[in-house]
Amino acid sequence: MKKTIYVLMAGVYLLLIGWASASAGEHSLGPYSGSKEFERMKGLVGIWEGTSNMSKEGERVRVEYRLSSGGSSVVETLFPGTAHEMVSVYFDNKGQLTMTHYCALRNQPTMKLQKADARNLDFMFAGGTNIDSKKDAYMRSLTITFVDQDHIIEKWTSFKEGKEQETSVFELSRVIR
Repeated sequence: MKKTIYVLMAGVYLLLIGWASASAGEHSLGPYSGSKEFERMKGLVGIWEGTSNMSKEGERVRVEYRLSSGGSSVVETLFPGTAHEMVSVYFDNKGQLTMTHYCALRNQPTMKLQKADARNLDFMFAGGTNIDSKKDAYMRSLTITFVDQDHIIEKWTSFKEGKEQETSVFELSRVIR
């Protein structure tokens, strides 16, 4: 009797493992569709190269965009694979495009979309971690300008001690979709 129960339990267990394996990777939620502005950010997925006043004269910069989290976030990697690598994650928060920038300054400003038009997405500081906005250096704003589907310009403005410091400009062209 015990042997029969063990055999039945083993059979049920194997069926459950088989079902779980067959279901792995399936999402019952379906594809994610976000705000109009988030959908615009999804269009950046790919590899971009260009110039920046943050890099050495004539040195090309690389920026990568990819979807993550079931398509509900866009991950941007600036200077991938270098000591200066930084990551920003764009996502909708209750329908408003928001981003958190994991900075080489070792802080994490969060910015919310303040204004959007046919060409620009303007983000402004809304808080963050490891930042005292009255004294620390941090990224306070970002404007992404969509020149066309394969060219963008990013302008990152830093603040320190409550005052604007500099604007880092990235002029980028898509190299891989």
